[in-house]
Amino acid sequence: MIRVSSLGGTAFAAMVVCLSATSVFAADPLEPVRIVMSVAGWKDKDAPKVEASGYFDNRLLATIYSASFVDVYRLAEKTDELQDGSGYMLGYDVVIGGQDSCELKDVRIETRPAKNGVTPVDVHFDAISCFGHTPDFSQPQTVFHVIEEDGRYVIDNLWSDDYSNGALESSVKAQFAAMTKAYIDFRLTGSWPKE
Repeated sequence: MIRVSSLGGTAFAAMVVCLSATSVFAADPLEPVRIVMSVAGWKDKDAPKVEASGYFDNRLLATIYSASFVDVYRLAEKTDELQDGSGYMLGYDVVIGGQDSCELKDVRIETRPAKNGVTPVDVHFDAISCFGHTPDFSQPQTVFHVIEEDGRYVIDNLWSDDYSNGALESSVKAQFAAMTKAYIDFRLTGSWPKE
């Protein structure tokens, strides 16, 4: 690929995102998060142009998520197919953090200092003002954990509720795993686990 020096970083990133899955490699911790937020509906001038059928379409799973996240997601996806096949596995939008939302506005994406190979990426946005609510921008609405894997930055986990300093049990990845485990327990015992 020839990079034209007059193109800004955002335009170059957008060009990279539109390429085939085999050539999309995130060069910094913000890029996979920017891609997901674009799929979520972020549309301003800084948002990359992304062609994807959802947060977890095959092309994105192959390029912007960690191998661990993909494995857990695939198990949850299979569990959903065995249950009802709805495709709406956790019952809410795991990136925006609700069932209904407004068009995304005022998106701000910031990295925190990396620790133990994990870069937390905070995403602040307004997805509720169309309902007459005022968003709280003092805390991120969604937090991603980005790691470096095979020479590229990938999303290893995310929280759209109850980040609790990265507590694994409240993460989306853990929710996918718990859904799978609950179904396996049900198939083994014939009854759903008590909450």
